[in-house]
Amino acid sequence: MTTPTPQLIREWKPRRLVLFALAMMVAGFLAVFIADGATPGVGVVRDAIANTLAAAATALPVWWLCTRMHWRLADRWWFLPAHVLGAFSFTVLWYASIAIALAIVSLLSGDGFRLQFLSGPALHWEVTTAVVLYCAIAAGCYLFQAARDAQSAQQLQHASEMRAMRTQLDPHLLFNTLHSLLELVRSGDERADEAIDAFARVARYVSEGRAPDRDLVPLRDEWRMTQDYAALESLRLGPRLSCRFSLGEALDGIQIPALSLQPLVENAIRHGIGPRAGTGSVDVSVVVVERRVLLTVQDDGLGAAAATRGAGTGLDLVCRRLQAHFGESVTFSAGPRVGASGWRVVTTFPATVAS
Repeated sequence: MTTPTPQLIREWKPRRLVLFALAMMVAGFLAVFIADGATPGVGVVRDAIANTLAAAATALPVWWLCTRMHWRLADRWWFLPAHVLGAFSFTVLWYASIAIALAIVSLLSGDGFRLQFLSGPALHWEVTTAVVLYCAIAAGCYLFQAARDAQSAQQLQHASEMRAMRTQLDPHLLFNTLHSLLELVRSGDERADEAIDAFARVARYVSEGRAPDRDLVPLRDEWRMTQDYAALESLRLGPRLSCRFSLGEALDGIQIPALSLQPLVENAIRHGIGPRAGTGSVDVSVVVVERRVLLTVQDDGLGAAAATRGAGTGLDLVCRRLQAHFGESVTFSAGPRVGASGWRVVTTFPATVAS
């Protein structure tokens, strides 16, 4: 279960892209001139550089025009005529820019500043080149806009999904924990004070406001809150429940989406251990292996039978939360334990360290 995360805008390097485009244009003009019969030499290189400089100078107005006329306006009646007029203006500007560029190159070569206006077949070739370049620049601008809009839409979708998941997870956790606490108070259990303190810590953690793009929390905070929750459940179930926690080394600074570990433990207790008779155990471990966090939660409860009792919903929510942050690098598996009774959940994701 993976959800690719858009990378285009985040990895876009404007300076590198511009340098690469300029180099490719010089090479392209050289190839065209030589294929057209020109003799390789300084003159051909000069003409290629002049054409490239003209393209660079005239590309900025096209880019500006495309940013003013966003691709979402393509259904307006004036969109196409505006670009036809833009292509005509670009061609005129291109023609004048080439003349100026050739004069500058000539001046730098020691031949003096002389404007050289093309005519005949050369003019026809340059007009065709200008139209093609205009279309290429406009298409590149609109492609960038579409990719940027797609990334924004994906980010909004992730934020919406995470808000929806928190809406479902937070009250569920609080109500279940409060129910356990009330049972202790009503029974007069002397451990109620300890449970109230643990409940206060859990409630404070769950109700803490977090922005959708700042939902990562220190793994150790999530770990301590999950231990508090397990302690509350242990008080309620008594000797029927045994929880073992194993936290590896090199975990300082590691972050995890809030409420990603606790639902896995709750799932094991509520659906694996709670409904059955007799005692049961839940084992929780987190280690770092090759710069990835390996998180395992397993129990010796009902196993496959728990899947028919609604256990899959919480697991799916956790998986989606991890994918919303780490994308396709997340691995997530859940199923009956091999060679033993119970259920096992294993997930891995990058060991993201707080900056």
